[in-house]
Amino acid sequence: MCGLTGIYHFDGAPVERDVLRAMRELQAHRGPDDHGMRLFSLRDQRSVESRDGAPPADGLFEGGVAFNRLSIMDLSLEGHQPMSSADGQVFIAFNGEVYNAFDYTSELEAAGFQFHSRSDTEVLLYLYQHYGFEGMLARTNGMFAICIVDLREQAIYLGRDRVGIKPFYWYRNGDTFLFGSEIKSFLAHPDFDPRLNEAVLDEFFAFRYVAGGRSLFQDVHDLEPGHWMRVTPAGTRISRYWSLPTGSDDSGGSLDESLETVELELRWAVQARLLSDVTVGCQLSGGVDSSLVNLYASESAGSRLDAYSIVFDDPRFSEERWIDEATTKAGVEVHKATMDADYFAGAFPRAAWHMDQPLNLPNSLGILRIAERAKPDVTVLLSGEGADEAFGGYNRFFYALMREQLRWLLPVSARLPGLRHRFGNLRGTSFGAGDDIGRVVTSSAFLPLDGVRDLRPDATLESVTGHRRLMYGEGSGDHRRDWLNYELRTYLVDLLMRQDRMTMAHAVENRVPFLDHQLLERVATLPTDHLLRSALDPRLVRRRSELMMRSTKLVLKELAAHHFGDEFAYRPKQGFDLPLIEYYAHRPLRTLIEERLLPGIRKRGVVRSETVDRWWQSAMRGEVSNGDPLWVVIAFEQWAQLFLDGGWREAHSAA
Repeated sequence: MCGLTGIYHFDGAPVERDVLRAMRELQAHRGPDDHGMRLFSLRDQRSVESRDGAPPADGLFEGGVAFNRLSIMDLSLEGHQPMSSADGQVFIAFNGEVYNAFDYTSELEAAGFQFHSRSDTEVLLYLYQHYGFEGMLARTNGMFAICIVDLREQAIYLGRDRVGIKPFYWYRNGDTFLFGSEIKSFLAHPDFDPRLNEAVLDEFFAFRYVAGGRSLFQDVHDLEPGHWMRVTPAGTRISRYWSLPTGSDDSGGSLDESLETVELELRWAVQARLLSDVTVGCQLSGGVDSSLVNLYASESAGSRLDAYSIVFDDPRFSEERWIDEATTKAGVEVHKATMDADYFAGAFPRAAWHMDQPLNLPNSLGILRIAERAKPDVTVLLSGEGADEAFGGYNRFFYALMREQLRWLLPVSARLPGLRHRFGNLRGTSFGAGDDIGRVVTSSAFLPLDGVRDLRPDATLESVTGHRRLMYGEGSGDHRRDWLNYELRTYLVDLLMRQDRMTMAHAVENRVPFLDHQLLERVATLPTDHLLRSALDPRLVRRRSELMMRSTKLVLKELAAHHFGDEFAYRPKQGFDLPLIEYYAHRPLRTLIEERLLPGIRKRGVVRSETVDRWWQSAMRGEVSNGDPLWVVIAFEQWAQLFLDGGWREAHSAA
């Protein structure tokens, strides 16, 4: 886990070493153990390592790559990056981990490559030289953002892992091309103009994030998961190298066979992610997913494994009981960090700086707190992220199943007052998107269309959902499978970014076994009913909460029931909620909001300030229990003041 950033000038203008160094320093938190820079010219087919304190490189180099290293594999200087081939014609900068890299060492040695380190970076470099960029990607199992500069081909190759665990951004302004692990690194380049991308604002306020390779910064793009990019003096080209298979086997295989398959694959994925030369621990929420990861990791580690959790004094929000049950079963020691109003208020500006985008989910501060607590003990944490998207664990899947079975009743329920409320969740959203694709796309929306229009009166259904409908339309036609694939490409990618930013703020690497691509591919072939079961199955109990829990993410809950018992596995899904209204009223946060953020919202004019003022007053009077809609606007303004208004300089100095 590290950070990389780079520059290429299409017009041949020389890269300034001081600018590249400043870009690297803006994301120094990602790699405190070592750093490096390399200048290069594709046109002249040469490169030189640029060391701090050395005289300026002789000649003109229109490109440069800089690197911050967090040492995980091979802690020696032999793992220094950017890492060059023996002849100096190819070099690599690599952020992430490849868990099967050392499977190829014998093959590569037989092909004549000589290893000088025990790092997966060197394996990747030789895999590229032996098989090319796509051949290298096809052989990797892991999480990564990779930059390879091949002077022989006069090309830069950029690649991102299959599901987007590691971030990768790029920006082009005229002849200036920038790329990096965090957008903030671009701020140091004089050609970077941090302007607001107004075209995506309606979507952002509806969903709390922007999907499909776009961002809130004008001309800043997210290299999408499973894609790679080739940059040459003639221009750029993006290609896709992986997508999730969509053909399930609904005709064969028992649930017991699916359970065995998933457990074997998940155990392998967890064991592979224990590969490290530094200490590994686990994030543990007490939920089904992280508890299974914690259990399998403990059984595979062969030594004591520590877990790290967030707890609350308020029993409405704490899952401490389940955390204790999970750790007792696994035989691990759990370290509990408390989340309270003081920590939340103090950490919010710092977390906003690290996030690069608005801190749309307030519970992201819980991940920051876990990483802060874990860092003195461990450098790597495993988490349960991705299981809900891959296995169908959200409540919205349950309502979709119910809708399929009760479709005939919905027109009647809309006309009868006694049934209107009871079946409200089944009729879909208030977006007016009545077709199946529209309901899928809007089912994960944070605000209904009327709520978005309260903030932005000119918002339309097309401005909110148009791009997402196109993304969903790339599916195979199997509605349930396409939905799960859509979740992986949208909602999950945003969740992964907050994991990356909040853990890397403390130089902690986050690994996600549920997103092993071989596991995902295997799950994609399971019978759909082993993931999402008929909501009205007569074998199920009649209470809605139990119907919901026994209809979604079936195979994982069956595994959890086997290890932890039915009560643990089938309890209502709690999520990671915070007492947000109470936090608003806490004096430090209230002062920040009332003295800086609300005035900024009124002045900026992006949203209707009268609506925000009304929401704020209602929150302060205790008239609402859900503070999330207000939070999204507050988080947006904090981001805008940092990254659009220039506040990032002070934030960087304080970080």
